[in-house]
Amino acid sequence: MMRPCVAPAAIAALALFAGCSWFRHDTTPPACQMTSPADSAIVNGLVTMAADATDSVGVTYVEFCADGLTVGTDTSEPYAATWDASALPRGSRHSLSCIAYDAAGNRGFSDTAAVEIATAAQAGIYLGKLVVRAKRQSAIAFAAGAGDTLDGGVQVASGATLSKFLWLDQDNYRKFVDNQPYTAVYEQDEFSQTSVRQALPRAGEFRLAFVNSGSSDVECWVRFVLE
Repeated sequence: MMRPCVAPAAIAALALFAGCSWFRHDTTPPACQMTSPADSAIVNGLVTMAADATDSVGVTYVEFCADGLTVGTDTSEPYAATWDASALPRGSRHSLSCIAYDAAGNRGFSDTAAVEIATAAQAGIYLGKLVVRAKRQSAIAFAAGAGDTLDGGVQVASGATLSKFLWLDQDNYRKFVDNQPYTAVYEQDEFSQTSVRQALPRAGEFRLAFVNSGSSDVECWVRFVLE
């Protein structure tokens, strides 16, 4: 069951601890910014919510919210959670946001991203703009059945190139995030535009990962559907 996005009691209690001068003096909230999905994106199924968060001392964790309810938390970078939108009405609109916490109980709130659930005609995994922050990666999660075909592509709208695009199953995505050897279903390096049309190797959960190793943000137009 999802709960409202509120500060946990444990963090609030730490903020009241008077024996530590650091807690008394740290009143600066963390900075938090949603990096995926982009505002006005069309989404469907399992939606990866991702964020950047920084703090003068350190971020304790990031809480991800959909329509004011918590859908997940993450305690380490890259901060991400999966929002299950598969049961939501097609064409409905929803508000996504995140909150970063530090150990003193300070909270930093992101701007809200308004997204729309894909209609039956779209039936897309992701249709919209995606901003991949400098030195970061963003990922889109989706579930597929046996016999499905992934069709779509990525086009860089601003910024020179995207460093890498990968299509991975869940296990290999985790290996990729942990800097371990991985096997990709599809992989493309250093590009401004790429497309793929390929049958799924099997039913299961997969990730589309977008990697930006450069020093500037890269804005992309992304379209992927299952057929």
